[in-house]
Amino acid sequence: MKFLIIVDMQNDFITGALANEKAKEIVPKIAEYIKDFEGITIFTRDSHGSDYLETMEGKNLPVPHCIAGTEGWEIHPDLLKACEGREQNC
Repeated sequence: MKFLIIVDMQNDFITGALANEKAKEIVPKIAEYIKDFEGITIFTRDSHGSDYLETMEGKNLPVPHCIAGTEGWEIHPDLLKACEGREQNC
């Protein structure tokens, strides 16, 4: 069995609080790879709570991001769309 692991391709890293132009540029390529991949695709998510600024990371990087349940925490919609029709493998 093959696995494709997509790491932290969340809205906050692409277009949100910690947006990165390079991450934005690779979204279409990753989406195409997902569509063509014959195996199981797994998405990881950086996840923080509403107390992020009180955590060790939050004190060193005081930019709230990937707060669980927010739009910024969600996987980029173009990548989820690439899973359409193969949800059992995404």
